[in-house]
Amino acid sequence: MVLSRTGQWPFAIHELVEAREIETIRVRSYREACDPAMLSKVDAVLVYEPEDEGAEGRWSGETDLLADALTSHRLVGVVLSPHALDAASGSKDALIPVPADVSPDELWGRIDTIRQYRPLLIQMEQQVASMQRLGKKLNQHFVEVDQELRLASRLQRDFLPRSFPEVGEIRFAAMYRPATWVSGDVYDVRRLDETHLNCYVADAVGHGVAAGLLTMFIKQALLGKRVDHSEYTLLSPSEVLAGLNAALVEQDLPSYHFVTGCYCLVDAAHNELSFARGGHPHPIHVTAEGECSEIHTIGGLLGVFGEEDFPAVTVPLKPGEKFVIYSDGLEDAIVTRREHGQQRQVFTPGFLEAVRHPGPGMIEAIGRQLDRCEGSLAPTDDQTCLVVERIRGTP
Repeated sequence: MVLSRTGQWPFAIHELVEAREIETIRVRSYREACDPAMLSKVDAVLVYEPEDEGAEGRWSGETDLLADALTSHRLVGVVLSPHALDAASGSKDALIPVPADVSPDELWGRIDTIRQYRPLLIQMEQQVASMQRLGKKLNQHFVEVDQELRLASRLQRDFLPRSFPEVGEIRFAAMYRPATWVSGDVYDVRRLDETHLNCYVADAVGHGVAAGLLTMFIKQALLGKRVDHSEYTLLSPSEVLAGLNAALVEQDLPSYHFVTGCYCLVDAAHNELSFARGGHPHPIHVTAEGECSEIHTIGGLLGVFGEEDFPAVTVPLKPGEKFVIYSDGLEDAIVTRREHGQQRQVFTPGFLEAVRHPGPGMIEAIGRQLDRCEGSLAPTDDQTCLVVERIRGTP
């Protein structure tokens, strides 16, 4: 399309039309040039404004209107005018100013370049529009997934104990911090009869939805007693973990889906507990004076080998002593490893300070320690800690 108010074209335009045999649509006004029906028929726009009185003032407003129309149709115009170099410089890159005495070859080069690149611009615009539609769908999908994960998180937390039983001098405290909405950690405390309780911490490998689903299976498969009509039998920690291991192996889960756990049977009448572990961090015994020591037992990962043994160990609890079970997401906050001839466990100063508090205060102190650590807002693993404590009885 050629926009010219006069019938006299400069030499460059005349030669361009004659030599290249291009089809032209001639218009004489900016209003006509801005017509959408007209612009939809052309590949490039050539504007010629001869020098006359008042032309410079006219350019200042009319070029902006034309530039907006060209931009909306992904078109570019070439302007030949004595005033073009000044007036068209602010027209949003939709108009390319050239001197009125430009050569025909240079003018054709500019027009041909515009013609060749316009299909690419249209194609890019279509791709951008497609990406925007895809982005809206993905955003809607992510919102739905986030809502589902929030619901799953609330349901998972509903399966955790809301309060802990208090039997004799035995008390419990716990911390539960999932790395994402859904956790691979699970813990529980239950009263089995008048004097016995059980508690455990289990950790399905990884975190997220798959691990969270596995924790629900763990909770249902971990049975602390066997009921036969009106009688029941308390199961030892070894039997409980062996039963859970058999149930997991029976599911024939992929090799990268396994579980670690530590299960305790607490005798509140004699203030002692027995425990067994399967691949889990070793629990920690804390004396009333705050001295810590790991209690080591053997026991492989749960859900890997069917014929696995989980020997139990019995630990007496004196007044003021604690028994701490935690998942491996807390290991860096509790234990450090140093070389002194051989590798041995050394507890962090923060943990040694925290264990001097009663159970609930100890959990709060560990929580504050975690909050001060770098990356606390986005932990890499779930963090769970369960404390069994024998409180100091009244004289």
